[in-house]
Amino acid sequence: MKDESEKKVTEINKQWCMRIKSFYRHLEDWLSDLIEEKLLFTLYEDMTIYKQSLGAYYAKKFILIAGDKRIEFIPNVRSAVGTTGNIQLKTKKGKITFVSDRDGIWKQVISRSPFEAKILTKDYLRNLLKSLLI
Repeated sequence: MKDESEKKVTEINKQWCMRIKSFYRHLEDWLSDLIEEKLLFTLYEDMTIYKQSLGAYYAKKFILIAGDKRIEFIPNVRSAVGTTGNIQLKTKKGKITFVSDRDGIWKQVISRSPFEAKILTKDYLRNLLKSLLI
């Protein structure tokens, strides 16, 4: 029974890490022209995420650097229920939460009560980043 539980936790963590990587690939793709023109620089930092029910697992923090400004995308602990997760965008101006629904679609959380989220697209992301960097 414990082995099955551990296998399930391992599989959940593996799926979540794959979602994180997919999210980062979208960001890099949507910002590729700015990265190629060296207007944005990217780097990754290893981090450990821990939740009592899931244990510890490793993920990467994605960092964008524009001049002296730094934007971090930090994966948060994901829930064992369903296949959703969230990533926090963190800047000196504040934090923004992105959530992944069961279909793997990423959205920005606009309001928690009542819940409202906006689908993350290339144009939406670029406008969001522009507002954070100005």
